[in-house]
Amino acid sequence: MMSLTMLEKELVAVAISVAAGCRPCTTYHLAEVKRAGATGADIEKAVAGAVCVRTSATEGMGRHALGLEPAPDGCGCGTTDMLAELIAIGASLAVNCTANLDKHLAAARALGVPQEHIDEVAALAAMIRSKAVHHVEKHLGDRAAPAPTAGCALVAAPAGCC
Repeated sequence: MMSLTMLEKELVAVAISVAAGCRPCTTYHLAEVKRAGATGADIEKAVAGAVCVRTSATEGMGRHALGLEPAPDGCGCGTTDMLAELIAIGASLAVNCTANLDKHLAAARALGVPQEHIDEVAALAAMIRSKAVHHVEKHLGDRAAPAPTAGCALVAAPAGCC
């Protein structure tokens, strides 16, 4: 089975970074996705998918906290291709949104997305979330938790990585 291409991984990484709200991660992965050959339209699509999922997750939690029924259509992203579903899966993982995750996992599987690709996205999301938490904790000063040490085999993570 083939892995995701570097371009696909970086488009997903941009979406995860945006959904996680991590500026350093987003900046890093924007440079990497451009280096991998992404067009402006590719980047816009990844960012739009991330924002759609993040907005839906926020609204969904608000509805839950107020005791309201969930919105019937979830994020409403209306994605129809494999990469868009992987982007939505990554964004859903970035914001802990199981409702959107379930929706996009089902859609990805219906489109024939290999489990290996879903696993790559899950590992990438875990790595970026870990880095995002570290960036925020640095603002706490000496009271911050130690930096995560786990790396990611999916995207080379040099010292300056998100």
